[in-house]
Order: sequence, then structure tokens, then C-alpha cells
Amino acid sequence: MPDTLGFSPTLVGAALLVGLVVVIVVLRSVFSGKKKKDSLIDESRLVDLSELPRQEEGPFDLRVQNVPGRLGVVVFAPLGGVRPPSKTDTFAVLNTLVPGLGAVARRDEPLVQTWPKQVSVTGFANILARHLMVPGRDLTETNWCLLVGKTKRPDGLLLVGLAIGMEAANRLGVLRLADEMQWMQFLQVDARAG
Repeated sequence: MPDTLGFSPTLVGAALLVGLVVVIVVLRSVFSGKKKKDSLIDESRLVDLSELPRQEEGPFDLRVQNVPGRLGVVVFAPLGGVRPPSKTDTFAVLNTLVPGLGAVARRDEPLVQTWPKQVSVTGFANILARHLMVPGRDLTETNWCLLVGKTKRPDGLLLVGLAIGMEAANRLGVLRLADEMQWMQFLQVDARAG
């Protein structure tokens, strides 16, 4: 039976229900975590480079583009069916990139991570830059740089990422190495290292 304004109780109830749903949706979107998480970030692999030991004191036995630095983080990620190196093989693998890098790693004691299989060097470099960072700052505004490339293993290709802390701020950012021979072009180890 219609009321005096001509609205049926069913129509009024339906309008109130729709209004309530709209209010709930709006409130949920406002109060449900203002900051959306990046789906490409794995919290277990995040490294805040600013929390690693300061690189102000030497020895700086590494040089990236002629800028002195120390090794802070090493990340290995298989490409395809390659097995990542064991902890005991880490230094030997680093020596295949640049002779003497394994000895520098023994002394600098970098954080070493092994990531799951990756699809490409470019994708790995982009994801690595999202995980090894200084919060709130572009890497080119810090004293850190990332070298990302690959190396051949008996069973295929292994992707390698190195975070190197420099003596001073630099503009190097993320250096992507297209060929495994570029490791020795971009990264030099002081002959006295180790």
C-alpha cells in the first residue's frame, strides 16, 4: 500500500539498501590501507642499503667506473634450470666474474641472497633495484650503485647483482651489463685486495 507521497515501502527499502552499500564501499576504500603494496616486492628480500655498515672507511679495493667502493650485497638468481651456487661456491663464482672479487667478498662479508628463477636480465635488474634501495631516495642520489649481469655456469646462465657502497655519493645508479665480459670493464679489483 503506497504512502502519502506515492512511494512503496519496497522501493524505499531498496533505495536505503543501495545507499548503505555505497557508503560501505566508500568507507572501505578510504580506510583500507592508504598505501597499496607493490605486488613485485617480496618483503623477505628487501634490503635497506642505508642500514648496512657505512662505507666511509676503507679499504676500498673495488672500483666501479673508477669510483672506489666496497661490496655490500650479492644476489644470485638462476635463469632457467641453473642451480644457484652453494655458500661454499659463492667466492669461486665471484672470482669468475672478476679475478680477486671472491677475496674481496671474504673480507667485506656482504649480505648474500639467492633468489628464485628469473625470466630475463632486464627484468632481474628492475626487480633488484626495487629490493636493494635507500628508502625515499633515488639510487643516483646515494653512495650506492648496483651492477647487474650474468655469468655462464656448466648448466646454463646465472644472474648476479652486486650492491657496491662507494666512498662518496655518485650518479652511477643501476648498471646493466649486457655481456658477461663487461664485468671486468665495469668492475676492477685492486691487486692488493685480500
